[in-house]
Amino acid sequence: MRLTQKVSGVEEFVRVAESLSFARAAESLGLTNSGVSKAIRLLEGRLGVRLLNRTTRSVSLTDDGSIFYERASKWVAELEEMQSSLSPVDAELTGSIRIEMPVAYGRVLFMPHLARFLERHPKLTVEVRMSDLYADLVAEGIDLAIRIGELPDSDLVARPLGRVSLGTFACPRCLDLYGRPQRPQDLLSHRLISFVQPSGRAKTMLYLDGDNEIVIDAAHAVAAFNNGEATTDATINGIGIAQLPVFHAQEALNQGRLAQVLEGWDAPGPSIQLVYASRKHLSKRVSVLIDFITDEVKRTGLV
Repeated sequence: MRLTQKVSGVEEFVRVAESLSFARAAESLGLTNSGVSKAIRLLEGRLGVRLLNRTTRSVSLTDDGSIFYERASKWVAELEEMQSSLSPVDAELTGSIRIEMPVAYGRVLFMPHLARFLERHPKLTVEVRMSDLYADLVAEGIDLAIRIGELPDSDLVARPLGRVSLGTFACPRCLDLYGRPQRPQDLLSHRLISFVQPSGRAKTMLYLDGDNEIVIDAAHAVAAFNNGEATTDATINGIGIAQLPVFHAQEALNQGRLAQVLEGWDAPGPSIQLVYASRKHLSKRVSVLIDFITDEVKRTGLV
């Protein structure tokens, strides 16, 4: 059997495994659903194993499929990398990119720029997953993710984007009623709004006095939320004072619905980075998207 016959259907399988959809795989490859399905059936026949579980509503990998995907996806990525290295610099990129990000940061750092990216690369498709729970990039076939905060030890490659800019905000009415804090320590006697972390603990409010760090325990807050946008809304509606990412508060600040206090005291926020599974097998289209996001973040000055 010739090599071309042996590898026929491998790319189709990889695209279905990445998207868990025959329709999305077919669209990314410029094929019909039936063409993709037939190619994978022939591949399974040659291998003598079933790679995919198929129902009318869903597609999933079998155990053999997961093992085969781990090797096949790297092989397909290497072929794409080889082809892109030999292609003209201005050759059009094709295929699909799957990216995952936290909801609030994705809406601010990525969504405003997505149309421009797709206009530059009209043959690319992008699947965006927004969740505040971190997915397993390899297991779920995710090409790229935005991560906030310190990363646990792993084999993932990280590209820093900067740090979140934090500010302390309250609505003008709240300040009229309860006073304007002059130093971070004044917050201890003020009405605070806290952000609840996944651990269930209220996030502390951090400030800098020269080289000294001031930690304000927000456990006594009058209200607590586990969602950044809800925390911002509560601040706008006069519940109390909160330390927020500046980009969350910027629109309301411009409109006069929020006022910033303790300017110059807020410590830098958590780090932001792009992460992906492997530099060695990074496809050209993902590399281009990484450069695009990095440039846009720098241009807009959001971090």
